Amino acid sequence: MSVNDDGQLSSSDSFWEVGRYMRTVKRCDNGYQLCNHLRKLIEERNEIEKKYAAMLTEWTKKWNNFLDKGPEYGTTLGAWKGVLTEADGVAELHNAMAEKMMEDVHTKIKFWQKENYHKSMMHFKETKEFEDNFRKAQKPWAKRLAKVVATKKDYHVACKTEKSTANQENNARADSSVSQEQLKKLQDKLKKCQQEVENTREKYTAALNDLNSYNAKYIEDMTEVYKRSQDFEQKRIDFFKKIFFQLHACLDLSVESRFSQIYTNLHSTIGNVDPNKDLKWWSSTHGVDMGMNWPAFEEYSPELQSISKRAKSNLGSADGGIMITSIKHSREDSYGSYSEQPSAPPPQQQQQQPQNYKTQSSTNSYASAPRNDMDSSVFSVDSLNPFGEYDSEEEEEEKGEFVEEVKLVVEEKSHDDKLKNGSSLEEDPPLKPPRSLESHKELVTETRIPPVPRARDSIKNRARSESPDGENPFGDGDMYDENEEGEEPPSAGWMVRALYDYVRAEDDELEFKAGDVFLQVALEDEMGWCRGKKGEDIGFYPKNYVERI
Repeated sequence: MSVNDDGQLSSSDSFWEVGRYMRTVKRCDNGYQLCNHLRKLIEERNEIEKKYAAMLTEWTKKWNNFLDKGPEYGTTLGAWKGVLTEADGVAELHNAMAEKMMEDVHTKIKFWQKENYHKSMMHFKETKEFEDNFRKAQKPWAKRLAKVVATKKDYHVACKTEKSTANQENNARADSSVSQEQLKKLQDKLKKCQQEVENTREKYTAALNDLNSYNAKYIEDMTEVYKRSQDFEQKRIDFFKKIFFQLHACLDLSVESRFSQIYTNLHSTIGNVDPNKDLKWWSSTHGVDMGMNWPAFEEYSPELQSISKRAKSNLGSADGGIMITSIKHSREDSYGSYSEQPSAPPPQQQQQQPQNYKTQSSTNSYASAPRNDMDSSVFSVDSLNPFGEYDSEEEEEEKGEFVEEVKLVVEEKSHDDKLKNGSSLEEDPPLKPPRSLESHKELVTETRIPPVPRARDSIKNRARSESPDGENPFGDGDMYDENEEGEEPPSAGWMVRALYDYVRAEDDELEFKAGDVFLQVALEDEMGWCRGKKGEDIGFYPKNYVERI
C-alpha cells in the first residue's frame, strides 16, 4: 500500500486494496452463469446426437431401398445389410445417449443451480451477502487508510511551504536592498513553517501507526469472509466435477455392451460371405443350371391362330383371357374365297357386302397388355392379311368393327372377373386403352386381323378424297364429325375433373390424382386418349379417367 504525492492511492491489483474484493464477489454470479452455459452445452450436444442418429437412420433407409431393388444377392447382400444394421444400432445408441444426458445430467444441473443460487430483486442472495460482509470487514481499515492519506498530504504540503520560505529567507539575506524588517518577517514565517512540518509529520506518523496496528484485524475479518466465498466456489467446482463424470458416463460408448456387440455381429456377418454359395445360387436361378423347355416339333393347326400377348402382361391362360380362333377372311375379288362359299361374288357385289369376322374360342388365350401394370380394354394389332394391302375402305371399316367387338368382349370379361372376385366396380378405375395402334404393335402379333387406321382422321380424309364429290361415302352420319354435341373447339379447351388416380407410364403422359381439375386441350383420338394441361405439365391421358365440368 502506498500513497503518491498528490494524496491518491497508487494503482494495485491486490485483494487487500479498497474495493478489490468485488472480483471475488462477482465470482458468485459467474458460477450461476457457468451453470447456464453448461446446460446449454449439454442441450447442443443432445441436438447433435439426435441429428446424427436421424441422419444414420435416413442413410440406412435409403440404402436398404437400393438393396431391395438392386442387383446384389446372396451372402454378399447380407454383408451390405450388416453394415446398415450396424448404423441402425449406432443410431439407437446415440439416441439413448442424448436422452440420458438430458435426464441424468441436464436435470441435475438445473436442480443444483436452483438450490444454491437464490434470486432477489436485482442480485443473488449469496452475492449480496458476500459483498456486504467484505465491505463491513474492510470499512474500519478503509477509514484509517483515508486518515493516513489525508495526514500524508498535509505533511507533504507543509514540507513544500517550509522549503519555499527557506529559499526566500536566504535570498533576502544576500540582498542588500531588503530591509531588516522584511528579513525578520521572512525568518518568522520560516520558523512557523518548520513548526507546521513537525506537527503534520507527527499526525501522519500517528495515522500510519494506527493503520498498521489495525492490519491484523483487517486481515482476519477479510480472510473469514473470503473463506466462506472459497467454500461456496469449491462446492460449485466439486459439483461440476461430478457432473463431468456423469457426462463422461453418458458419452463413453466403449463400456456399453451393446456397442461392442454391434461390431461383433458386423464382423460375423461379413465372415458369412460365401462366394461359392452365391455363385451356385446364381447358376441355379439365372445361369446354366436352370431348367429349359427346349423347342420341339409341333404340327401346324390351321384352325388355331394364336394372338400373342405383350411380354409384360401379368395375365396367363389360367387368369381367364380371350381366345380368338377361326378368323376367316374373304378376298374373293383377287385370290378366291377363303370362306366356305363355293364361288366368289363379282367385284361390285364384293364392295357392297361387308366381310364376316367371327370370334370363337381358341387354346391361345390372352388379355389386353398393360401400359402401367393395368389391364387395358383395347389392344393394338398388326396386319393379319397375308395378301398385302386392301382394295377398298370397306375392309378397313370392317376391321375397325372387329376391334370394337374385341374391345366389348374384353370389357365384359373384366366385368365378370370383378364380380367373381367380389371387387367393387365403382371403386376401381376403368381399364386404360393403348395410346395408338402404331406404338402398340408389340401387344398383339401373328394375327389375322386387317390393319386398323392409325387415327380416325386418316379414314375420314381418305374416304373424302376417293369420293367423287368429296363427301363421306359412308353416309350422312359421319362418325368423326367434330363437336357433335356443340362443344367448344379444341383450341379453347375444356375443364375436366379426374375421377381416378393416374400414374404416367411414359414420359409424354399426364399424371394426376382423383379430384384434380385441369384443362383438356385436344379432342379424343380413336384409341380413347386425350391431351391435357395441368399446371406447366402437358401430356396424354385416358378419357375414361375424367369427366367434363
